[in-house]
Amino acid sequence: MISKTSIITVLGYWLTVVGLTSCSDIDEADRLTPATVTYTDTIPEPEKQDTIDYFTPYQRHALIEDFTGQDCVNCPSATDLITQLQEMHGHEAIVAVGIHSGPLGVKPEKNAEGLATDLGDTYYNYWKIEMQPYGVIDRSDGPLNTNIWTRKVNWDLAEAQWPAEQCNIFVDTTKPDVIGVTLAGMKGIVNGKLQLWITEDGITAFQKMPNGTTKTDYVHNHVLRDAINGTWGDDCSVEEGQLWKHEYTYTLNDAWKPENLNIVAFVYNDAGVVQATSTKLKSNKQ
Repeated sequence: MISKTSIITVLGYWLTVVGLTSCSDIDEADRLTPATVTYTDTIPEPEKQDTIDYFTPYQRHALIEDFTGQDCVNCPSATDLITQLQEMHGHEAIVAVGIHSGPLGVKPEKNAEGLATDLGDTYYNYWKIEMQPYGVIDRSDGPLNTNIWTRKVNWDLAEAQWPAEQCNIFVDTTKPDVIGVTLAGMKGIVNGKLQLWITEDGITAFQKMPNGTTKTDYVHNHVLRDAINGTWGDDCSVEEGQLWKHEYTYTLNDAWKPENLNIVAFVYNDAGVVQATSTKLKSNKQ
């Protein structure tokens, strides 16, 4: 079995060979490498909130932080790659967040349709993103060119990585203006940070395209809107067999469409993301 040290070495090698790709053509053959990824038996997704079994071993998810921008001509190709990864592994298994940011991101003060935020720029600068599209996957191995995304996701979701899951995450949005979060300790003691983000799907706004045109009715999905509990989240700790619960009060921006909103929740520490999940907003101002 290939060790994680070996796979990271391979990732580094590929980054060196492929080189930096920023708003240049992404070879289709390089972007996707056929791979078979298996899980132990049938791993269920969380049940409805009122019938939940907190300590069922649910499926491991991968978090893709996609640093993107409306002025980035190759960013739609990265979005297409995310869609392919979701089709390969299941939409629940890939938690994608489009972080509009950097010099190719467009802020509302420049254009009313702009989707970039100061929050996105904070993450862009923290990860030292130098070009787009680039992504951070599970907050391990650093920023990656899109040519590496498939290999990295396959590794993080492979059966060999299943024991790495240490906690389950459950998000309850049934109370108006309240986001409830429960962490269930699955293995050992988890110490880290809990991060909550709001993302929005189905936003129609302009996007520069790989063929040099500007598509005025491009549909942007999983767009980062805001952080519910601060830029870097809150400290959390949960022991095996125990629950950690907290509720957050949050008022939505009137410009957002509640029916298109999702709550992205993930726990991370110095080693990377422990687990991530995305939950449709069910209540709030509805």
